[in-house]
Amino acid sequence: MTGPRRGGLAGLVGPDGLWESVERMVSFGPRLPGSPAHHRHIDDLDVRLRRAGLEVTRHPVPLARWLADDWSLRVVDARGVSATVPAGSYRPYSGETSARGVTATVVDVGAGGAADYRGRPMAGAIVLADAPVARLRAEVLTDLTDLTDLADAVEPPDARTRLAAEDYSRVWLGVPPPPDLALARRHGAVAMIAILDLPPLLAAGQYTPHQQPYAGLPTLHVDREQGARLRALLALGPLEATVVLTARRDDATVDYLLARLPAPAAAAAGTYGDVLVATHTDGQNAVEENGGPALLALAERLAHRPQARRGRGTLFLFSPAHMIADAATVKPDAWLRAHPRLRASLAMALVAEHLGAMGWDERGGTAPYGPTGRSEPVVVAVGHSDRLRRLAVDEMRAGGLARAVVLPPAGDGLYGEGTFPYRLGLPTVEFISGPAYLLQVGPGDQLDKLDRALLHRHTVFLVHLLDRMLALPAPGP
Repeated sequence: MTGPRRGGLAGLVGPDGLWESVERMVSFGPRLPGSPAHHRHIDDLDVRLRRAGLEVTRHPVPLARWLADDWSLRVVDARGVSATVPAGSYRPYSGETSARGVTATVVDVGAGGAADYRGRPMAGAIVLADAPVARLRAEVLTDLTDLTDLADAVEPPDARTRLAAEDYSRVWLGVPPPPDLALARRHGAVAMIAILDLPPLLAAGQYTPHQQPYAGLPTLHVDREQGARLRALLALGPLEATVVLTARRDDATVDYLLARLPAPAAAAAGTYGDVLVATHTDGQNAVEENGGPALLALAERLAHRPQARRGRGTLFLFSPAHMIADAATVKPDAWLRAHPRLRASLAMALVAEHLGAMGWDERGGTAPYGPTGRSEPVVVAVGHSDRLRRLAVDEMRAGGLARAVVLPPAGDGLYGEGTFPYRLGLPTVEFISGPAYLLQVGPGDQLDKLDRALLHRHTVFLVHLLDRMLALPAPGP
């Protein structure tokens, strides 16, 4: 199915220019939903898209905002010795305290199931609970591959065997689910300390779980080493802790950004429909979410192409609402339903997230956390279209997209932001990876785990895939 690549790479920014866009994004700070850094990033994309010649509109949506300001953990053991315990992070939208924090006796509930609370004096206590991370292998990706029609949906073909041996323990997967804050509240707890089963370097700054509703129970995360320390102190006798988690919680707004490149007159007069190209603007670091810089590069390149050679119209959609629960804002599928004319104009979608990531892990807990020397596995998920799936596999082969797997939908979703156009019935291709550090906030913004050349190669894959989607002669599966 390999065909000519329309327009080559003319007009596409080079590796250094794309890298500068990512550096510009992280210079604003972590783009947590509704934060000043998030707004600055949206403003910057707006300016740059307009400068490239696109028609840009902004669409505010409500946001139940929660932004942590400060957090800390101190304990006093049975001997009366006071100590500060490093808290690697906080649980987003968990709850908040005053600047003085909450002080109470620590009660260890272990796994934190319903049975673990029975018979324990929980009223007014601070709960200590495990937050395990399942030990998985990357074969979980290839196990999801439907090989009925395409036996070559893994690139390179021998990657299936290699992935079977690679660590894919990921806290962002939420497997098993994190401790139940509502359960702890029902038993009278006033705060929680959750032990992430991660080493200190990986536990620090983990913004997880990243889409939970507000819980009303301030919760801090400690790494496995500090968790063992706390349990050793509990073995000496009663342990008192002071949990501080101050946060701003209010009703705010944040903007969807829509940038349009019109279709040629002939296509607009027919029934071709436009291609939706989407990502999200909120994120924690240089990987989550660098879809914005990548889409900007695609938009600038297309804007330089004469309108008559674009094939279809293109709508670039930048969602502001990924790192937050559905009930706290307006997700892209609901937003598109609220704009029926826009939705009716769309024929298919291409979604891009987390480009250029290199692998870092701890070999399933058998080695220190560090680089693997390999690129992070990439998922190219396709829904509602056998034609797009064949096209994605073909382009993966033609472009040498390494360590990539083409996947079908999973339940009612298509992974990441691709879930939303997929749920609307649009033929959708989603490009995404999920490294262990995906949600980490901290110094360096994870730039050391992003590869400049790989970031550009992934963007080139999107360029060629988008070109072929724009050149498709008619809508349909």
